[in-house]
This record gives sequence, structure tokens and C-alpha cells, in this order.
Amino acid sequence: MALRTRAALGIAGLLAVAGGALVTGPANAVAPGRCDKPALSQPARAGDLQRSNPGAFRSAEARNAGSVPGLASKAADKALWVDRCLTAFYVDATAGPADKSAAAAGMGAAAASATDLPLTVGPLSETFTLQSKPGSSKTIYLDFKGGTITGTAWNASYGATLVAEPYSIDTTVDTSFSDAELTEIQKVWQVVAEDYAPYDVNVTTQDPGSAAIDRTSSTDTVYGTRALITNGGTIYTQCSCGGIAYVNVFNTSGTNHGYYQPAWIFSNGTTKNGKYIGEAVSHEVGHNFGLNHDGTATSGYYSGANGWAPIMGASYSQPISQWSKGEYPGANNTTQDDVAQIATGAAYRTDEDAAGPVALGNGGAVNGIVAKATDVDSYAFTAAGSTTVAVANASGFPDLDVLLTIRDASGAVVATANPASARVSAFVASGLGASATFTAPAGGASYTAQVQGTGQGDPATPGGYSSYGSLGNYQVSLATQTPSSPTPLSVSVAAMPSGTVGTPYGASPVSASGGTAPYSYGATGLPTGISIDPSTGAVSGTPTAAGTWTPVFTVTDSLGASASRSGSVTINPAAAPPPSFVTGATLPTGKLRTAYTTTIQVTGGTPGYTWARTAGSLPAGLTLTGNGATATISGTPTKQGSSTFTVKVTDAAGASVTKSFTLQIRK
Repeated sequence: MALRTRAALGIAGLLAVAGGALVTGPANAVAPGRCDKPALSQPARAGDLQRSNPGAFRSAEARNAGSVPGLASKAADKALWVDRCLTAFYVDATAGPADKSAAAAGMGAAAASATDLPLTVGPLSETFTLQSKPGSSKTIYLDFKGGTITGTAWNASYGATLVAEPYSIDTTVDTSFSDAELTEIQKVWQVVAEDYAPYDVNVTTQDPGSAAIDRTSSTDTVYGTRALITNGGTIYTQCSCGGIAYVNVFNTSGTNHGYYQPAWIFSNGTTKNGKYIGEAVSHEVGHNFGLNHDGTATSGYYSGANGWAPIMGASYSQPISQWSKGEYPGANNTTQDDVAQIATGAAYRTDEDAAGPVALGNGGAVNGIVAKATDVDSYAFTAAGSTTVAVANASGFPDLDVLLTIRDASGAVVATANPASARVSAFVASGLGASATFTAPAGGASYTAQVQGTGQGDPATPGGYSSYGSLGNYQVSLATQTPSSPTPLSVSVAAMPSGTVGTPYGASPVSASGGTAPYSYGATGLPTGISIDPSTGAVSGTPTAAGTWTPVFTVTDSLGASASRSGSVTINPAAAPPPSFVTGATLPTGKLRTAYTTTIQVTGGTPGYTWARTAGSLPAGLTLTGNGATATISGTPTKQGSSTFTVKVTDAAGASVTKSFTLQIRK
């Protein structure tokens, strides 16, 4: 994803076809399987192969018929490649000079918003516990910590072992992230979580484990994709690109699911700015879902105008980035429905008002999501006198442009709000939220607030867009008078402390004012194992599952007036027990000048152990070598006598244990 073209993979000239028959896959496959005999000696641009070797290109068309239908019509895109087995993938170019300049100016600028809006990030210490939809069976894992990649299609093209550095802004490249780095990581999550908000998929920075990503068979419904955000590495050295990903592999099952992962995003190519990286992540994961590029006849990537750009174009420097179906001027991809294509891998979220309008209390606020262009969310409320209904977007980088409509009990429109959107900077757009004020009868009346996505101008003109991609998070709130309560009932929810699985939890986050006391309290969406006291509003219990929840608290006064407001609480996994030695203090006796071997073992803790001798000395001629939970003492003793020494083991979580051992060497 970029504004300028750069050489991809660094491979010059025509790529040769290896000897033997070309390998093809079934035409109805979602994603081709791996092959035993590659057709090419190295990856090739689809367009180059089409011109230089029509036979090989026809085989590529057949192999990718289920994942990239109409490959010939897309071959002009210089970012579209096929690997040695003719499987299609995209090599996306870097951000251009103007983008890099804007990105540098915006580093560290976090979005400011109310603390209870959707997608509000938490303290920097909780950066790696962010989750957009805990409990979903589908996952998009944002991995910033790097690692070693083996056994994938990437290794078949770029090397048997690929090492990915952790994301880093400064010269210290490790997983001890600075505050500046954590700030940008949180911004990445905000961008991607908002882009995929319409779907039943959890965008998370917390490692969910392989079971949440791998799809073992076609009947396995719990799976996802891994987006690896790294500085550079072997692939980046060859491609000088912003990202690289296989096409339409999200639903692949069996060993092929992991074979075509991860999707790579190179911060050395996208810039270090979290907003820019987030746009690239959504773009590369979009390829995993089967999306192709949004460009024009003269550019492989459409960079948008006047604040708007398509995610599958080059949306770096526009504050409103949305999924597209090619409505912009000069679009070259008018047959692909981005929103529907993603839904083939991750279903749409359940509509908030599927069972009827949601109750909206005076002084309260409720979070919602517009999941489709046809989605109109309804909220029922009672009002008297001057009344304001406000809809705020998600904090961070919203995709949703709101149209708010207020209707009375007969269905007649009494107020609407749809302010014009405008580009403030690469990171901020104005006019996306909406607020309507009207006067209700003094005796009170019933109303319905309708929230939906809307567009701006004519999509066929630069910067215009329709309601098609105007999707995402919002919060609707009500302020009015009621006949029974001259002072409106108001609810506030304080920041909730984090909890730990298996550890008793207690907090009193809810407070109320106005209305007519006494109050009663209720809540929905609390963590499993936690409940609310209806008399005091205190929440307590022992949580049984880790994750992030956004409970909705409702307060009702003695006359029946109610108000609601959302909160947020994170429950962390239970800490692993510290490691401990299972080997006794006295080790088997050795014999002088005779080969000796024994082992020391630990149990518990978090796997990933470091062994060290911290005091004393081993018998001359012997050494200590750690391997996982076991260390080996071996060698040939050269001196008799008794030796006492201390060994320290530290696990991956930083917990450690020490123990002294005695080893006797006899003649």
C-alpha cells in the first residue's frame, strides 16, 4: 500500500520456469495447497509472467481460480505476484515522501476523547491486552514482538529461517517497548479494530495462542490470522516494501492455513507512525480476506482526496479511510464488494436492535456499531422540554460518518443531524459525529433516535463517498427533562481497575445524581464470575476468564427514570507459579578422569528458561549447559574433591529460583 512505486523483491529480469510439468490446483479451491515441485525458480510479477510465459500464466490462472478469480484482468497491478508454486500474493510498496513527512509530524499525537467511548485505549501498561471483541471465534492478532518464521510459503521463497525484529522507533530493538512505542502500538490497534468493527472478529494485541489462529480442518470454526509488524528483515531487504500478504487465505484449513501466514507489515516502509502502520495492517489483512487493490488506470493505488481514501488503495494520509466497491472517480476495481468479501471469512456482528429499539435513559450513553450500509440502529426514549441526542464516533480514527434522525411516536421526523465532514489533518476529520436538539412537550413524549452511516457529496467526484463504507463504532447519549424528575437522572462510570483470573475482585465504579432517590443498579456484559449489587452498585466476585469487557451500567430511580453508561474492565490471566527445582541438592558422585554426565531439572514457571551458575565452582573439567527445563553437567573431572555451587534459573516471565548443589569427585 503506497503512493509511489518501488521495485519489489529486487528480482530483475524474467524469472525462469523450472523443468518438468507446471503445478496447478483445483479451480474451485479457496486457496491453493502447497506443491512438491515448484513451477518457477523464484517468484514473479503476474504481469511479467503473463507476457513472457503464457503457458505458465495459464497454470497460475487455474491455480488461483478460487482465490483470485480473473487473474489476467488484475495482472497489470505491479504489486501482484505469484510465488514459485504460482500462488498469488501482493507486495505492497512503501509510503511516499509526503506521507513520511506527515507521519513524522504526527508521531505521539494520540486521539483525545471521552474515556468511555468505543475503542478508547487504556494505560500504556495494558497495551498488550487490547481486545475489540473478546470471545469471538475469529481473531486478527497484531504481533509487534517479532520472532522466527519457519515452514511457511514465505520460507520457500525467501529462506528456510526468517527472523522478524520487534517493532521499534529508536535504535534499541527489543521487546522492552518505550512509552513512545507503546503509544504508536495502541494507535495501530485503534485503526485496525475500527476497520474490522462491523465483523464478529477480535482484533487484539494479546497473543491468543496458536489454537485461536490455526484452522486445523474445515470443521474448525475457531481461527484467524496473524499480522506481523516488524522493522524489516530478510524479506524487507529484498522487497523494500510496506507489506506483503497472500490472497484469500483466511478461511484456508489444515496445514495450508498456517503455511500462507503471517501477513507482513514493515514499519521501515510504512513509517513508524501508528496511524500509518494501522492502515497498512488493515490493507494486508484485507488481502488475506481476498481483497484486491483499489487503483485507477494510471496508479495501482488510489490515494483519495479531500480527507477520504479506500483502505485497499493508499489511505495513509487521509483521516477517513473506508472499505470500497469502486465508486470513486476512475476506479479500476468496480466488481469487488469489500464489505461482503470480508464477511465470507468473519460474519457480521449481531445487530444491537435485532429484538427491537434499545432503551436510552436520560443522562445515559450506549455504545453501538453500524455494520452495514443498510443498518439503521434504533433507540427508544422519553423526553420533556429541551432535549439533545448526541452521537460520538469511536475514539482514535473513526470510519463512520453519522446520520442521526429523531422520530416521534407516529414516525414523523422531528429533528435530523448530518454535518459536513472535512479534512483537518492526516489524522483528524471534523463533522463525522452528529447532535440534534429539539423541544419535547412539557408533559413528556416518546421518541426514537435512529443512527446510521451516511456519505459526503458525490462519490464520483474526488473526496466524495457514499454510505457504503461508512461503518464502525459510535456512542449515543441523551440529555432531557422528564415530568417526574425536573433534575435529570445522570450516571457516571469511573475507570475500573484490572483484575486477575481466580483472584477476588471488587470495585464501585457507578455513581448517580439527579432523579429521585433511592436508586437501583443493574449491569450487562460484566466479566464472567462478576456481579453487581442492585442496592449499592458495587461489583464483586471472582473472575473466571481473561479478556476485556465493556459492561453497560443502568441506574433506575424510585419513580422509574433510568440512565445508562458504558464502562471497561480488563481481566488478566492468572499468573503462572514460579519455577522450582525437582533435583536434590546432592548430585551423583563422579570419578576422576572418567566421563561424567548428570542433569538438573526445574518445574513450573513460564517456559523459556535461562540457566546460570551464580556462586561457587563446578569440579574442574565439568560444565553446565541449560536446555529448556533441564540443565546438563558434563565433562571429564580433572581434580578430585567436593565442590559446592549455586545455580539460578529465570523463566520467561522473570520469576527465578536458586539452589546450591554438592558434587563429589573420587579417585
